[in-house]
Amino acid sequence: MKINFLKLFLLAVFLVTVPEISTAQNFIEDTTFVDNADSLNSVAVDYKTSPGILQLETGERENLARNRFAYLVYQANPPADTLWRVGQRVIDGNSTTFISIPSLILGGNNNLSYIVIDLQAFRTVKRVVLRTYAGNPNLRPLAFSIYAGEDTVTMEKVFENINNEDVNAEATFNPTIARYVKVVFNVIATDRNLTISEIEVYGEGFLPEGVFYSNIKTLPKRVNFSTFEYGGDVPNGTTVDFSFRTGDSPEPDTLWSEWSEYSSIQNSLFSVYEPRQYLQYRVKLTTSNLFTPQVDYIRINYDTANVASVTSSKISPQFATILTENEFTLSVTAQFAESDHGIDTLRISTPSPVELLGVTLNGTPASYLSNVDANELVLVFNSTIKTNSTIDIVFKTTPFLGISPYQVLASSKLVANNPQRIDAPITDNVASWSIITVGVPEKLIISAKADPNPFTPNGDGKNDVTKFNFFLGNVGEPNNLIGTQIRNLSIKVYDLTGKLVKTVFEDASRAFAYISSNAIEWDGRDEDGKLLRPGVYIYQIVVDSDNGGESEARTIVISY
Repeated sequence: MKINFLKLFLLAVFLVTVPEISTAQNFIEDTTFVDNADSLNSVAVDYKTSPGILQLETGERENLARNRFAYLVYQANPPADTLWRVGQRVIDGNSTTFISIPSLILGGNNNLSYIVIDLQAFRTVKRVVLRTYAGNPNLRPLAFSIYAGEDTVTMEKVFENINNEDVNAEATFNPTIARYVKVVFNVIATDRNLTISEIEVYGEGFLPEGVFYSNIKTLPKRVNFSTFEYGGDVPNGTTVDFSFRTGDSPEPDTLWSEWSEYSSIQNSLFSVYEPRQYLQYRVKLTTSNLFTPQVDYIRINYDTANVASVTSSKISPQFATILTENEFTLSVTAQFAESDHGIDTLRISTPSPVELLGVTLNGTPASYLSNVDANELVLVFNSTIKTNSTIDIVFKTTPFLGISPYQVLASSKLVANNPQRIDAPITDNVASWSIITVGVPEKLIISAKADPNPFTPNGDGKNDVTKFNFFLGNVGEPNNLIGTQIRNLSIKVYDLTGKLVKTVFEDASRAFAYISSNAIEWDGRDEDGKLLRPGVYIYQIVVDSDNGGESEARTIVISY
């Protein structure tokens, strides 16, 4: 059913002013972590030193250089094999890869080639290990120096070995705060290359990242999860993020929800399957300096009265031709216990804008208010649904992603702040509320147009801006890459002489529906903010691609 302005106003009033009649009164809380840990999966975190504190593990046994960044500077002629010049090869943890530095045959033994390692965070370093390739003593550095510092300009020498006899040379020095470590090769053999397979850096302080996994939490019954809270200390330069998953079995299996997105926002909702009886959380800790974040408790709130006891959703047809408009039906089934609140509102995420065609309740046209925007469809029912029902939502849309999920949240006005995520059976890792696209479009830019055209940017409030509408297909192969590739996208306006007058948009983009409220606006002004004269202009949409790019050019008219 189409919505009129009165209904739209009433819907807005309902969504904003509906009172919160009850809130989550129940919670589970961990105030110690040593007894609540999944020790098998938790890595680089310390929850045993102080049982009431979760923090990063110290890094004295951790190679701080591994998989960071390194580059080489040659004072002699570099080796012919370019792979031997790649600094990353000595910090990749692989002893079979190496770098090689030739000697200065003419001019003496001094070489002074060096390698710089960026630890990508400030650390307290105190030990460096140089591992000679294959343990061959003939390939070792004969003399070397270690420099360390907070930048590459003011580094200070912290160690020097003028006569190295060790195949795996160690440099131990006073703990130094540094982000950069430089190894200078002062002397190498005159008749053979210096060849290093690994350079390791060790220090004091905390590891840059760790993840804590909780054990499985058992709730008294299947519940509707709400928000999470936590306490502790998060110094500048450190972060704490939380993620959750739920299930109906005491051990995670394929029917458990996927992990929710990480969040650090206090009292925020998290997206998991609901209602469920079992829950697990994980905590990611990071630091970019000498400090560690600390967590001393986490509390997870929930409602024992659910919106609905059993729910499910599916979309039909599930397979559709990519970038082709089609009609779909999203079916939501719900079963209710006497204690359930019932469904007053459905919120449906829409990967591409939809045109709502109708809603039925058990096959009969439903009474509802609706609000449709580019990314969400909201349905508010005139009467609370509390009896077992199937709700069919019919709409048109143009799917443009490989997999387009239409996730559904159901809420009750009695707990308006705690919607319940509708279940979706999963087959081959795809939820039943998702459209799977097939086929490959011939072009990346689909259905490009400017609307209105002509437009009249004269400030009278009518047709003052035009909107560039199009689909960016951005297709990748195999199918699971569709929508994930990033390409450079630009929209530029030229006059009839070919002079560029305005760059309306220029950024990287994944596949996206630049239509409806997501369309890109232009107000008829040039780069200096001046209104352009009436006349015909050319707009060009350009997207980079592997074959050199694709573009669409059309005319647009400014009139007054």
